[in-house]
Amino acid sequence: MDVNAKNYRWSESRSKVCQMCDMEEDKTVEHVVLECVKYARDGNEMMQVVLRELGNARVEMTGREWLVLLLGLCGDTNDRMIKAAKEFLEEMWHARHMNQ
Repeated sequence: MDVNAKNYRWSESRSKVCQMCDMEEDKTVEHVVLECVKYARDGNEMMQVVLRELGNARVEMTGREWLVLLLGLCGDTNDRMIKAAKEFLEEMWHARHMNQ
């Protein structure tokens, strides 16, 4: 798994405060997908699918490694995982726009 991916920001603003959870977190894609409490319910649903697909084994990965898996950037990702990640991103995008 390539974990040397660029640390992408979620927005172009210079603010490090997440507009959804108001935490002074660096607004990276990792924060939005894996850490932001406003998206936790949908994120948990996505992770349940992913963990089932991984055989419910205890999986210890860094946030960056999870993103590589969830975004289909490695050979371990299957169609069900991609679908769950896509559904999460659609729900997250909808929630983000309702908050503005």
